[in-house]
Amino acid sequence: MDGHPVLLRDVSSDTNHWLELKLTGAAKSPSDAVGAAVYITANGMKHREDVLSGGSYASTSDPRLHFGLGSATKVDDIEVHWPSGKVEHFTVPGVDRIVPITEGTGKPQVQSSPQ
Repeated sequence: MDGHPVLLRDVSSDTNHWLELKLTGAAKSPSDAVGAAVYITANGMKHREDVLSGGSYASTSDPRLHFGLGSATKVDDIEVHWPSGKVEHFTVPGVDRIVPITEGTGKPQVQSSPQ
């Protein structure tokens, strides 16, 4: 504050992969998808992130969900639990990118019927 702007340049030789998701709710979910829980499966590991609101006084955090994937070069499954109660599965074309995901455009989770 009250100083000159600073421009930082990433010079790391890190070769790990990542994926960011920008969720948009529909129907009975908020449009910013606050309250959604997302599970990503990659390299046999399952990661979870939640869409949260707020931050600190007069500020907020980036609403996109960031997943560090390490050496994984593909995501096997994305499972989104929307605030409306709907559960959907999505696929992405690759990693190291930001992907928009909209409620109602995925493959609904198949409910197993009681026997």
